[in-house]
Amino acid sequence: MLTRLKLSNLLTAFFGNKPKYTTKLTPGENDNELKLSVNLLDVTLLRHNDRDEEWRNQDPVIHALLHERDAATAHSTTSTSKRPSSSRTPRPQKKPKTEPPLNIPSVNFASKSRALPATSLNLDVPSGLSRQGTRNFKRRHRKIAKTEAQDEYLVAEDTLLTEDLPATMTWWMGTPFSRRPSDALREAHASTSLDAIWGYLSGVHLVPYQGVATRFLDAAGRLIIFRSRITDNVRQLLPQFLTEARDFVRFCQSMGEAAMQNNRRGQHWFCIAGVDRNNKKVPSYSQWHMQNQALLKKFFAKGTAFYTINLIANALLAQYFPGVALRYEDCMAYTREHFDLSPEYGLYWNWCLNAPRPGVKRVYCDPHVDAKNLALGICIVFVYGFFNHREKAWLVIWEAGICIELPPGVFLLYPSSLFIHFNVDLRGDIQIVTTANGEKPTRENCEPLGMVSEISEEEWEAGHGRGSVVWFNQASMFQTSETGYDTLIEARFKGHSGKADAKKWLGPDGAFTTYNT
Repeated sequence: MLTRLKLSNLLTAFFGNKPKYTTKLTPGENDNELKLSVNLLDVTLLRHNDRDEEWRNQDPVIHALLHERDAATAHSTTSTSKRPSSSRTPRPQKKPKTEPPLNIPSVNFASKSRALPATSLNLDVPSGLSRQGTRNFKRRHRKIAKTEAQDEYLVAEDTLLTEDLPATMTWWMGTPFSRRPSDALREAHASTSLDAIWGYLSGVHLVPYQGVATRFLDAAGRLIIFRSRITDNVRQLLPQFLTEARDFVRFCQSMGEAAMQNNRRGQHWFCIAGVDRNNKKVPSYSQWHMQNQALLKKFFAKGTAFYTINLIANALLAQYFPGVALRYEDCMAYTREHFDLSPEYGLYWNWCLNAPRPGVKRVYCDPHVDAKNLALGICIVFVYGFFNHREKAWLVIWEAGICIELPPGVFLLYPSSLFIHFNVDLRGDIQIVTTANGEKPTRENCEPLGMVSEISEEEWEAGHGRGSVVWFNQASMFQTSETGYDTLIEARFKGHSGKADAKKWLGPDGAFTTYNT
């Protein structure tokens, strides 16, 4: 027979933290029975409140359940308390959270001419290729070399090193937002005054779009952020992609109003498709994916804009971050062999569409960090829509000290679990690049011209209609493939450190291409 103390200890040991519910033991119908009164929902959700961020579930459905449960509990506690206020025991004051000063980190970037990646200095044609294969190989690398000569290179000085960015001690994930300057940053960003917002962004390095790709290197010469140029084929696809995105939102189920309202990134329409291991021993498709599986196959059919943009995104990863692509391929091969699952989105297990919805006219993200994503990996963002990108919804990457213009048709590749990031509009007195002929950008002189008639001048100026697509990989998908064990607990029990091999992935032949600067 379990006493109340033993039962509590058992639950504490199982869930890893102190139970946040009360148990009530009462005699049963005979002397050998005890009845246990406990809220099963509390027990079910307890694991998702774990104090260790690396064990928490990031499923938005779980977040919505937690929000509803906590709100109901708070209401019940307030309404049913019968003790007079004078008889209540005062609670000890919590120690106020100390946060670093709310100033964007000062990072100086030097503009460099063409920088060669160390891995391509002695480029040899692989053996075994046919004559045609050899010609294709040389042609491809001539094209890459020509592109590299045109790209813009911004090299960080001493203050920005990838190994110094906020990550967990295991290097699987980024440091959670709650352990960074979260409260003050969100409060400042919520201000309706652009002067107040730009007050804490003084010193930020503005990076307008100049029609070429931009490579951001850390102080060790590692490529950590890449913004593509808008190619002709992508520009031509934009109207079709916008139409498909609108149909996708119209026909697919949403994540639910509660999930959208409680989304820490913003209250726009969003979805999470693909495979995850959120508190699962075996990876499986997300609930939303299963509910919309037939529509996903239709929208990603060969010939659609979704299909083509997905191919381009993965091609950019393979070209500019070949080390990351190899890491993703190893995980893909392991998961296929052991779980008979393959990613639906090239080398990415997850895909997300962010779109406007009634009452939320554009995708405009609040400060956040995608801490659950693989720390030394790369996420991809693709921007679509038709809006005043010269002034609206630039992207701040906090720890890098930069604010980047992201026009429709641009891909941005970066480790989103290591950087706080959010959108911001420019102040009217901040003058950035104008159009090619020197005029102020307007709805009529910005491309793609085929979309001008779809949106009014006022909507265009306000940035309405902006959307984005995100490809990402969660760290939990790699913990098994790289340790060889189902869980990190098992890995540690069997003598493995339970940590990612940060030294390997940060090395010259690791995840990030290293350039001679």
